[in-house]
Amino acid sequence: MSFQIEKGKIFGNLRVDADVAGAKALRANEGISSPGVKLHGAGFIVSSAEAQTLGLGTVPGLEAHIRHYRNGRDLTASSRGVMVIDLFGLTEEEVRTKFPSVYQWLRDRVWPEREAKASASPDSTQYAKLWWLHGKPRPMLRPTLDGLARFIATVETTKHRLFQFLDGATLPDNMLIAVGMDDAATLSVLSSRLHVVWALSAGGRLGYGNDPRYNKSKCFDPFPFPYAAETQKTHLRLLGEQLDAHRKAQQAAHLKLTLTGMYNVLEKLRAGDRIEGKDREIYDQGLGSGCIDFRCAA
Repeated sequence: MSFQIEKGKIFGNLRVDADVAGAKALRANEGISSPGVKLHGAGFIVSSAEAQTLGLGTVPGLEAHIRHYRNGRDLTASSRGVMVIDLFGLTEEEVRTKFPSVYQWLRDRVWPEREAKASASPDSTQYAKLWWLHGKPRPMLRPTLDGLARFIATVETTKHRLFQFLDGATLPDNMLIAVGMDDAATLSVLSSRLHVVWALSAGGRLGYGNDPRYNKSKCFDPFPFPYAAETQKTHLRLLGEQLDAHRKAQQAAHLKLTLTGMYNVLEKLRAGDRIEGKDREIYDQGLGSGCIDFRCAA
């Protein structure tokens, strides 16, 4: 048996190394990231077929208010392919006049639940008053993502800290942290071991599996993005594009392949474990060694 002694100031994370958890938010990162919207009503979620029934593709202007929608499981497991009604910026009367079918859909499916809980708390009272809108519509997030063809997202609480691009037309769920950046160099930095170690040290843990939680105020806002020369940015950009394209291509080719499954196998490989059975199938489908190379290089 051996012991190791470390001396120093004990910080909030009960360690004596760098005070990562105590780092302050940087102005350079202000207003770039945010959790996605919080619906407070499953009635906002619709399938593609239901969206068409409500007038998507035929009612002018509705395309801005029925959008693709993704949550944590859509990213780490299999995507549901659902859409979401998003009426942010519209009054109740505007919804009733412009989109009567949508109005009735929400009146039947969201209003009763909101009304029943109206007296539960001040927030619930406000949700009932603005029943056609998401509970937390994230007005500060919207200008951050506006005009971007794509943005970066990560699941707030998840076993593996992964970042990926989502299409700019997608509305992220509350359990995703959205980063309003479309540069693959940024994706590389966020996917790097440097940032992942930082996030693990700064963020907490949550849930049955005690999974790492990416608290944006602790993990993203204070993170000192390293300075990079243009040649370095070009290299990082290439790695980021390769990583994102590789994972999406393999998942498109193998519909049951998930990011969680891929990175579970990568974790075993890094630990030197034998890969066989189902893990071998995942490795072969995901071309796991390529992901390792990208992650290390990033």
